[in-house]
Amino acid sequence: MATKSNKGEQAEQKTEHRGPDKGEAYGVAAVTQALAGLDFPANKKEILKKIKGHEEINWAKEKTINLRSLIEQMDSEEFDGMPSIIEAISQEVREGEKSAHGKK
Repeated sequence: MATKSNKGEQAEQKTEHRGPDKGEAYGVAAVTQALAGLDFPANKKEILKKIKGHEEINWAKEKTINLRSLIEQMDSEEFDGMPSIIEAISQEVREGEKSAHGKK
């Protein structure tokens, strides 16, 4: 007969861990963490200075992106706030995925 604590351990083993590990973030949360404390409006130079040390972020559970590279490729030179940066990064990631799959 399984004890109450054994049942809990068995349930934990059967359940796949979802979401980031403690201390990790993905997607929007990872970008927000990398840019924490940035004052807006902000230009590319200020953003690139802020992300120093956070160039590689987890965009998805098994997908890392180079934030520095994406920001350098963006057409916009200045951003009003975090939502505008997130939208621009998302668009760059989508465009990168399309070209990686041969789509235009």
